Amino acid sequence: MPRDNVNTEQYLVIRNLNNYLKYHNLPLKVGEDGICHALSTLYIQYTLEGKEKEFEKLLSFIAQKTPVGSNEFPDAELFILVEKIIALQEGKSTRNKYSQSNSHEQLQVNGQNLGSVFQIGLKTNLDNWAQIVRDINLRDNEVMRVSTLQHTIAIARDESGGYKVYDPNNSKINQKFDNEREMVQWLSKEAFNFSLVSSGTLDMNISVISHEPSPIDRNFPSKNDLLDQYLTPEQKKIDSKLGGGLHFAMKFDDAEAAEYILNDSGLNLTHLGDDEVRCIALCAIVRDSANALGELIDILENEKKDILDAAFRYALSSGSARCIGRFLENDHIQRLYNNCIELNYAETAKRVFQGMNEQLIDKVVNDVLEKRGQEVFTPQLVAELIKISIEKQNSHAISLLAKKIANFDQIISSNDCLEFLKVAIENNDPLMVRALITNLNIKEEKLNCLNMGLSVINKYNVEIFTTLQEKGYEFTPQAAELIESKKTQGIGILKSLGIALIRFSEFLTNQNKIQVDNDKVSQFSPREVSDNDEKNITPIEDNSGFPKHQIIFATDDESEEDELKSDAQSLKQNVHVFKEFKEKLYSIISSSREAETKTETKESSFNVTP
Repeated sequence: MPRDNVNTEQYLVIRNLNNYLKYHNLPLKVGEDGICHALSTLYIQYTLEGKEKEFEKLLSFIAQKTPVGSNEFPDAELFILVEKIIALQEGKSTRNKYSQSNSHEQLQVNGQNLGSVFQIGLKTNLDNWAQIVRDINLRDNEVMRVSTLQHTIAIARDESGGYKVYDPNNSKINQKFDNEREMVQWLSKEAFNFSLVSSGTLDMNISVISHEPSPIDRNFPSKNDLLDQYLTPEQKKIDSKLGGGLHFAMKFDDAEAAEYILNDSGLNLTHLGDDEVRCIALCAIVRDSANALGELIDILENEKKDILDAAFRYALSSGSARCIGRFLENDHIQRLYNNCIELNYAETAKRVFQGMNEQLIDKVVNDVLEKRGQEVFTPQLVAELIKISIEKQNSHAISLLAKKIANFDQIISSNDCLEFLKVAIENNDPLMVRALITNLNIKEEKLNCLNMGLSVINKYNVEIFTTLQEKGYEFTPQAAELIESKKTQGIGILKSLGIALIRFSEFLTNQNKIQVDNDKVSQFSPREVSDNDEKNITPIEDNSGFPKHQIIFATDDESEEDELKSDAQSLKQNVHVFKEFKEKLYSIISSSREAETKTETKESSFNVTP
């Protein structure tokens, strides 16, 4: 296909991925934050594999700009791509061991993990950048990931020895350039220029990524020489609006640059104000940049203890597992942690549950059990941890607690169990509903103390009520009929997390058939929103700051049961792929999931019968 006919701009990819996730009731959203990083990192993998054209076809297929038959790509391939985009898109590593700075390490080429073999972050003029890129002298088995504060692209060599730039914001997969100067000018004017007037400088972080170790004769520029030559005094401070230097070293986990800048005699960390040191630490923690943070900890040694203590507690509550590991290598922080476990175990446990990192939750719960025993997990503390988990929509934390604490289902009173379940339903969280019923062992006689009207079933995910039915809740005939009607409108989350009954490729090629069925909306939903009106919605914001609104999709023609069975049968060969997809989805589901818009009412939506 002619490249000029392909438009793979990231907003098209975002739109279709989100439509797909909504269609399957998956509690995930691909956002603008981090998507350019994810796509650029995937481009690097495909390019190093020699599959750049395949990457182009897949993206144009998802972006729906190129008519492609539904059988052109195996569903496994598409699901794997979606999984990678979602996993790589995460801006923080709060639920896994990867952050944006090292996310490429979870990808492989020819059985070898990708790794960064050179890194430099500066703010300097275009001529200097052209010389730096020239000195890097990119090789065929290397690709550069180039980031600013707002955007990420990728640069590789082309077959003629020139450069090709993949910019996720651009309508073409790559732009080609004969030399460094021409390319850097284009970056300044097109890729990284978000203002009308160019400043003549660029603040960029370059990471050279490869799947092969650099040979002995591979000579990169001296990082210290580059910092000596181009680092300005302003770049030795953390400024949220200024990249390069110390900011990029802490943000992108460049330990070498962090050590060089922090050891600068003109900086003298011990003489810096507390706020400045705090900013340096937090810049690393929010990105889980453990290596760069380690340089700060080592240099401070026994200075600024109060700042390090506060930063450590913040890392606990933000789920920065790698940073916590690095903190605990410090004797002072290790003693602080031991005291937290011994004396402030309740507050420490609540902090890690706020951070949602399962590794940290597991560690703290184990350490508290070892040091203080089972008895400290009182009904009050367990109830608070459950409340936090429900608020954060972290069903895994409930399951983890149940495994660690003996007689977990007997600690919480029946009334509290039902109150927790009520809140989970109001949060529209089917995963939490199932986790609570299972781990708190809520029997059908308890479940039937909940009174729910038709308005509740109208408002919330049908999978919640399917779970309640399975566990013995007795709905009225009208409610049961409404649940069955809602089931026909879409695929529930728990089914779609197992084996999707509608193939992703079919979803894409049939996407024009998806529209709002106003009759069904008026029947089964208190609120109706058309696809065309979405742009006119004033988003509702919850505590996480993410805009929330609901769109209900229905298909033009009803799928027959035998067609669904046929779809399921055709996917059996890819069951293992979907299982992996399911596990990844569970591992990255976080508080950024979208809740359905709730209709305001003066009456309680449902209540608990004593």
